[in-house]
Amino acid sequence: MNQAGTNRRIIRRETHSSRAGLSALTAVLVLAACLWLGTESILSLLGQPALLASPGMTASLIARVPEAVTPAGMVAGGAAVALAGAALLLAAVTGGRRGRRAMHSYGSALVVDDEVIAAAISRRVRLAANLAPEQVATAVTRNRALVSVRPTSGITVDPDALTAAATDEVTALRLRKALAPHVRIATKGAVGR
Repeated sequence: MNQAGTNRRIIRRETHSSRAGLSALTAVLVLAACLWLGTESILSLLGQPALLASPGMTASLIARVPEAVTPAGMVAGGAAVALAGAALLLAAVTGGRRGRRAMHSYGSALVVDDEVIAAAISRRVRLAANLAPEQVATAVTRNRALVSVRPTSGITVDPDALTAAATDEVTALRLRKALAPHVRIATKGAVGR
């Protein structure tokens, strides 16, 4: 395999989460249910007492559920089963994403954590506004970098300059998928900074 293909595979592995745990848990639960049903069936065929419930007793219990449970209970049970199925289907179809992003690099796979990106953007905005570290916070979402600035009371900051600083930092990071920085300046300022 060539280097570019290897780098793409590494970046994909580092930026997307595995579903192996969920798959293993589902497989173990289904296997346990099948083993229990198989054991109960064999015990019933051999004329031995059941571990929990014989297949005949289980079938009669299932047949009596509509009479024994209120319609609201049936709807709630059906909704719970449907939600569990939808959650498993959604987990199987959608891509799990870790808080990491790929950067442009020549000849190597380069991945950076979203927290590192947020810290770099916060630092650049903080220096541009001449603020203390606790006055700027950044959260990186799927497509955006949300920068919250709490200026010192009585001192105005230029939102355009802060947005330009955040944009410059995002550009300097050379991310493969660009982030759109959004700077929000708080109306209440910090005291004595």
